[in-house]
Amino acid sequence: MRADSLKEPLALTVHRLLYRSDMHLTGSEADLRQEVAEIVRQSAARNAESNLTGALLHSRGVFIQVLEGPLPALETTFERICCDLRHRRVELLEFTQAAGRVFPEWSMTSVPTDGSAETLFRPFQEKLEQAFEAVSAQTAIHLLRSLIVVGSDSDRAKPAATRSASSPGAGG
Repeated sequence: MRADSLKEPLALTVHRLLYRSDMHLTGSEADLRQEVAEIVRQSAARNAESNLTGALLHSRGVFIQVLEGPLPALETTFERICCDLRHRRVELLEFTQAAGRVFPEWSMTSVPTDGSAETLFRPFQEKLEQAFEAVSAQTAIHLLRSLIVVGSDSDRAKPAATRSASSPGAGG
């Protein structure tokens, strides 16, 4: 489903933020994948309750995340992320009112960690996170969506419309 085909109710203004942070997780590559998958699962549940949608990329020790939704929920969630000890050096790259959602299907999803991001964008393999810093926020957001849509389903959360919003979550 295309993002521009969904319209928010007039009373609900959508805002979007894009941030990056240094990932402060320890363990093997498998441990990191499992912990990030749990962060995405918990975030999906919490975000569904708050009417937030978004996507998370983790690569080479960096988190890059897009969140979109109502301003109060976005502010609360971003404050929680900034206080989360799994993040270091949180840097807000964009915070803006949006015409609509780019990730309406997912309360939270992640770019597959099976190497597809690096495979699909081999020119960025050495400096994927720096590529995000070098381009506009809008380009980074759409690149993130492309990675999710083209990538494998292994790390993706279920679409927001099909997920129960009753389970507790602790992420953003």
